[in-house]
Amino acid sequence: QLRELGLDVRTGVSDQDADSPDLLPLTRAEVGASIRGELDCEQRWRSYLSGRKAGLRLKGFMAARRVWRTVRFAPPWRRFEESSDPGARMVRRLVNIELSHLRIMGEAVASGARWAVLIEDDAAAPETPAFARDLADFMSAADTRGQPLTMNLSESFTLRQLGLEHLLTPIEEPGPWTVLAAQRPVTNTVCAVLYRGDFLARLLAELHAIPVSPVVPIDFKVNEAMMRLAPSMMPGDCWVASPAPLVQQSGVPNVWAIT
Repeated sequence: QLRELGLDVRTGVSDQDADSPDLLPLTRAEVGASIRGELDCEQRWRSYLSGRKAGLRLKGFMAARRVWRTVRFAPPWRRFEESSDPGARMVRRLVNIELSHLRIMGEAVASGARWAVLIEDDAAAPETPAFARDLADFMSAADTRGQPLTMNLSESFTLRQLGLEHLLTPIEEPGPWTVLAAQRPVTNTVCAVLYRGDFLARLLAELHAIPVSPVVPIDFKVNEAMMRLAPSMMPGDCWVASPAPLVQQSGVPNVWAIT
């Protein structure tokens, strides 16, 4: 649809299993480190969004989640981790998702594209031609405006669930979507995100600087990279579209906005 509008478009699809035993041995220790790493990152992200250090309530909430996830994925009564165990399957899945995102990001950066749209397989547009037209118009306007550097195109969670409302300001200008500018970088998972090409190169460099182990969901690795980039970014460099033009079709877990 974008090509029909006269845009030069290159596509990349990641549908291969890229994990291997040589990359990351799936031991019980690795599963436990993955659980701790994800929850530690989530706690830092929640503190970053709220603008204050984690309080006793948040720390207690995260500690309870750590116990529950450890019992589920790395029970202490099991000495060894089998490849068919829930923890090993979880880590293998997260590694493959991360490698897929990194590969497609790398291809986008290498192409020299002015813009890149990363869309997971569960994202859908109610009307693809209309989405393509709106996206083309938005990118053209953003080229003139200079912002944003990145924008979420889907809403896996509501802004209230994620605790983002206090950071967002509506953009009062004509355009295809209702959009809000963030005071500092924010995310709404990585289901569908628009990146300016030069910013994606910076984000990818930060992601590569974060070790593969402990394995955490790519959503939280992007959060970690965003927090590292935040000091070099301006208010309004990150936008969210709400209501979002793309819909995440798969189910997502509940989120508790504990601060």
